[in-house]
Amino acid sequence: MRGSVLVALLIAAVLVSAHTASASVIGILSGGRDLSVGASGSDVADLQGLLAEQGYLVIPIGVAPGYFGSLTQAGLARYQASIGVPSTGYFGPMTRTRLSELFTARGWMALFARENG
Repeated sequence: MRGSVLVALLIAAVLVSAHTASASVIGILSGGRDLSVGASGSDVADLQGLLAEQGYLVIPIGVAPGYFGSLTQAGLARYQASIGVPSTGYFGPMTRTRLSELFTARGWMALFARENG
């Protein structure tokens, strides 16, 4: 019984993680704008959310998300290295394409579309 409960909790955590990550990435992929140091807006906040969810960015307490600064650049570069694209800290077509491939392969894009369609 206890093992079944643990498995159910693990499955629920994975589904919540997939939904949260998908929600963040939708804004990034649909925005189509390249992001680099100095950019600001909701798409930057979405990117920061994705990086934070994946463990590549910690935004200090009191700092509002939505501005692409050196912390975001460094976190993005680490994330890029982990997904096999050049770790430039610049969010452009190569990173956007690879991110889309990863999220599609994991079924996260379909999950998000189904829940919000």
